[in-house]
Amino acid sequence: MAEQHAGAAPGPVPATGMQEALWWVHQRARDRSVYHLTWRLAVDEPLDEAALAVAWQAMVDRHEALRTSVVRQADAVTLVVAPRIVVGPHRVEVDDPGPADPGTLLRLVAEEVHAGPMEPEAAPLARITLVRVGDRHEVLLTVHHVVLDGWAVQLLVGELSEAYAATREGRAVSFPADPVPFSTYAREQAAARADGRWDKSLAYWRDALTGAASAVLEPDLPGEVASGAPGAILRYGFSAEAGAGIAALAKSTFATPFAVILGAAQIVLARAGAGPDVAVGVVTANRMTARDQALLGYTANLCVARATVDGADTVAGVVGAARDGMWQMLTHQAVPYPVVFGALPEATRSALGDPAPLLLSYLGPIGTDLRLGPVPATLLPSPNRAARADLAMSVWEADGGYLAEIEYHTGRYRESSVLALLHDLDEVLADGGAEPQRTVGSFDVATRARAGRAAPATVDRDRATGPLPESADWQRVVAAWTDVLGGRPADADVDFFAAGGNSLSALRLVDAVAADGRPAVDVVRWLGEPTPRRLADLLGNGSQPVAAESTLVELRAGPGPHLHLVHGAGGSPQDYQDLLAELPEHWRVTASRDSAELPTVAALAQRYRADLDAAGLVPDLLGGWSFGGQVAYQMAADQVGRRSALVVLDSAPPVGYELPADEVRDRFDTFTENIHRALDLEPDAPRPRVTGGPEPAGFDERLALGALAASLAAVGQPVPTALLAHRWRSYERHVRASAEYVHDGPVDTPALVIGADLLDAQLAQWTARVGAARSQRIGTDHFRVLHSAAVTQVAAAVIDFARVAAARG
Repeated sequence: MAEQHAGAAPGPVPATGMQEALWWVHQRARDRSVYHLTWRLAVDEPLDEAALAVAWQAMVDRHEALRTSVVRQADAVTLVVAPRIVVGPHRVEVDDPGPADPGTLLRLVAEEVHAGPMEPEAAPLARITLVRVGDRHEVLLTVHHVVLDGWAVQLLVGELSEAYAATREGRAVSFPADPVPFSTYAREQAAARADGRWDKSLAYWRDALTGAASAVLEPDLPGEVASGAPGAILRYGFSAEAGAGIAALAKSTFATPFAVILGAAQIVLARAGAGPDVAVGVVTANRMTARDQALLGYTANLCVARATVDGADTVAGVVGAARDGMWQMLTHQAVPYPVVFGALPEATRSALGDPAPLLLSYLGPIGTDLRLGPVPATLLPSPNRAARADLAMSVWEADGGYLAEIEYHTGRYRESSVLALLHDLDEVLADGGAEPQRTVGSFDVATRARAGRAAPATVDRDRATGPLPESADWQRVVAAWTDVLGGRPADADVDFFAAGGNSLSALRLVDAVAADGRPAVDVVRWLGEPTPRRLADLLGNGSQPVAAESTLVELRAGPGPHLHLVHGAGGSPQDYQDLLAELPEHWRVTASRDSAELPTVAALAQRYRADLDAAGLVPDLLGGWSFGGQVAYQMAADQVGRRSALVVLDSAPPVGYELPADEVRDRFDTFTENIHRALDLEPDAPRPRVTGGPEPAGFDERLALGALAASLAAVGQPVPTALLAHRWRSYERHVRASAEYVHDGPVDTPALVIGADLLDAQLAQWTARVGAARSQRIGTDHFRVLHSAAVTQVAAAVIDFARVAAARG
């Protein structure tokens, strides 16, 4: 690692209040990509990857925030700045999308890139990915919100563009002045909190918000309130009439466009059922000085705008009040919302919600007139698939009008309800701008809202609905839960946050159960599964070890010959469905599944053999395709007494081989081919290639899996990335096990060896390692042995071999 940059702050830096709160939310988020920010930029021509790499490295070297990790040390969340981190762009390419729509495939790739892991503890918390599908190009800039806000991303794109242009022109990357380190801002925030500079503003917020209740849209669906719940993005262009209304109201009331939009939103929510006291979360840039406006980092804050909206008020009056409220809010915006929230009465905190259910932000001209060097760039809709709140709406200026993006919780709201809110807002802006003296009560809206969240259905504050264990640890958990939430847990697996908890009360709960000398509970481990059962487990009251689940699967029952099959590399019993259909219906067919996840052929064979023995089964035939044939061979070698006859389906003989580390990309291509075959995809289905980045051999496993998932979804065969990752890890483990497997034999049992891609020398090696051997070639490749016309020939050979093996007894 390079030496510390001159002037860089040594040691950890206290995280700001908003960073600390976001770090805690990240720990419990259902989808941890919820606080990723991705700018998806369409470009008309490919970028020079080498020049972009130089420019991107210059950005990471220049800005502390891009080298910052956010970690928990000694019960405090701190910022750790690395002296230097080597970075590089990644690339995803699909030469021919085949039957996939290029636009759909680009969007799906962006969603997968966005969702890729980015843990706060591991800098850099920013990455660049170049994507090409056919002749269409996109640049994806993904950052974690814990280190950068939207304003900072805009600054970053501007500087990256300058650095890229300089590199392309052969100039050194330079800027007029060094940036202010973000650690300077963070330390100033800590000092302001410590020396009382926030006290006056904190008193203002307590007076302004005590008794407030957040406006909440009535949910359409029963989804729980949870950060990182499933979400979607809806982009909406406001009508020309609404744009004219914003301009007219801004002029007549001397208000900013944001104040106009906020006032219109307050009118819609009041008319929708939230009542006259309307509170909405407002995201502010919190950059009040020229220095802060040039600062690359996370300065944004959340404030709550509270207004009284009566039916007799005029549109102009509501907008004027929103204007005045905005000025007051901006005066006191420096206090981080978590500090404000913690200073409010408990009843107000419950009514406001953590996080705030409705968020509104105004981005001005952000995202317009973008370039990367000389190449124009267009900001496309955000690709996130998780929701921070019920609804989070951002509005910005574009092409003389206004655009909005709403991120919404798809487990609680249908798209139609989100559109209804946007249409109502559009109408109030248009009609209110045309007639500023129109009264609030004259508007009819389709939106339905209320004030404050409903009491969680999962909580009964008088009694629990299910029995709970009675151990001392459980009694401690129940007592602490009751004290913090006001009622016993409804059952052992109720979610703390769904039951009305928040970040502050979570810390109180964990502190309470660890009182009186009890060992401390790791709150981060609990937040991943915030239930009473998990808390009791962490206190030492874990359940008894569960007996290992059998790996044995019965594919078909029958009185006839018993064939047992072992999965191929990365495969499962499902791989044998076509073969099963060709075998006689009276055959009994069982299989081994890879639930044990053992690392060697010998270990897998021992486990699969033990599960057969436990079931009292000695198969007549024992076999498998590819890697499965090797495991079956070892299982036969381990048998005591009568051995099963062997069926080896295009399996490499157990002679071992070297597995080059730099061939991981080639192995992934083979894995992709396996998946395509298993899904019976057409030969022209898209096959993405992933390159670049600082990873070994230039291969990013998660990006490759995401690109594969996107390509499958684009042709109507969606497979979750998590499932592909599981299959890939199994495939890699099996490939390594196969490479290490050596067995000289012989194993004295009859064997059928079917070859497709096997060489004659490999068939001879098998013959030397079994008893009476029968070999047969099938005119297909390795991947088609279990599919299409080849499987009929394979089944016929197995059926005939079973008769011969039975006759030999």
